[in-house]
Amino acid sequence: MSDPYDPNPHNPPSDSGGFPQPYQGSHGGGYPGYQPDQPYPQYQQYPQYQQYPQYQQYPPAQPGGPVYPTARPPRNNGMAITSMVLSLSSILLTCMWGLGLIPAILGVVFGHVAKKQIRRDGTEGDGMATAGLVVGYCVLGLALLVIVPVILLGIATLPLIATNA
Repeated sequence: MSDPYDPNPHNPPSDSGGFPQPYQGSHGGGYPGYQPDQPYPQYQQYPQYQQYPQYQQYPPAQPGGPVYPTARPPRNNGMAITSMVLSLSSILLTCMWGLGLIPAILGVVFGHVAKKQIRRDGTEGDGMATAGLVVGYCVLGLALLVIVPVILLGIATLPLIATNA
């Protein structure tokens, strides 16, 4: 039997063109180098791990013992979340149906209210309020850049429409 720890486990080329012989089952044969009368190899025994000292066991907590306060996670300001959600939804509504002005205005209003509440209460969410303000103002600015020229174009073409009618 071959050594299982051999660094080169491949069989040497044989008369089969360099390919190993196929498994032939229990009717004779087996894999190359197989000898059924040979016992399994003996593995070396590893030394025992050293024993570490046992740690002192503490008694279970008694009911009515000291109660320690737990830290609560900081609360996010609801207005800040609302501002960010409205402002981000205004992007989609503006691109799809042109109805993004209302959520953008509401996002800006909620953003300013949230900033004031965060300064007063000390709650979390300043970044979300800022994101709501920035996105809301950007959507309003882009919408105005589109709406104002359309209105001016409509006013400019009114005399032409009136004379042709």
